[in-house]
Amino acid sequence: MKAAKFRVITIVVVVILFSNICMAGGLMGKNASEIIIGQWVTDNPPDIRNLANRVYVLEFWATWCRPCVKRIPELIELNNKYSNSGLEFISLSQDKSVQKVRDFVQQKGINYHVAIDNGTADWFGVEGYPTVVVVDHRGKITWQGYPWNSEFEKAIQKAISVGPPPLLTGVNLGAFEHHRKNLWGGKGFLKSYRTIESQLSNHSQPENSAAAQVILQAINEGIEQRIRKADRLKASDPATAYNIYLELVTKYGGIEAIRPAQKSYLELKNLIN
Repeated sequence: MKAAKFRVITIVVVVILFSNICMAGGLMGKNASEIIIGQWVTDNPPDIRNLANRVYVLEFWATWCRPCVKRIPELIELNNKYSNSGLEFISLSQDKSVQKVRDFVQQKGINYHVAIDNGTADWFGVEGYPTVVVVDHRGKITWQGYPWNSEFEKAIQKAISVGPPPLLTGVNLGAFEHHRKNLWGGKGFLKSYRTIESQLSNHSQPENSAAAQVILQAINEGIEQRIRKADRLKASDPATAYNIYLELVTKYGGIEAIRPAQKSYLELKNLIN
């Protein structure tokens, strides 16, 4: 009886220690490392150089890791649940074979971004798989641990709640829904913006013309609001103002609404740098 009790206690202690391995690195609140990709496995990857003001999750995993495989349906569900809130889910495989991971992604129906890692796990001090990291819109690490921890989803929710919402949150995109992610900014933004802009005078499909007007107005007004915020901070907090201008220029460059931000960004660039 005592032996059985001892085994139970030992198992509990091991589980607790195992669950806290990744939390012991003291990375909370620090700037997240650059994501180093060996090769993307899935199509249409995010622009990892431009994740400013974007909440994202990093997952470190491998196809040979049974706990990793077991958690995939839950991660798919989380991606479905929060992707429209601006969350980027980036899964970094520790496998060496791109084809093996690509076949695995198709087999499991994985709907988030997957790439072969090239050393990012080392910076995060990952010692067990799967490990997940939540990074907020400021690029700060707010949580790191295992995906079965109940605090994981809470950390995602908190990071999303305190960050700036995507420009088109709550806007019905109608026939242009498939452009939503591009319209969050960055790679693909300008092409989608121009495509929608070309529909403003589509008299044969007035519903598309009306939707295009609503979408472009929401984008332009959202950008103008952020420019006004940066303008107010220009004198008192130039570093924060600079970061806002930089985000706007890198995510939404090429459209008329961004010109004031471009000008202010260049003015502050020499001062900050």
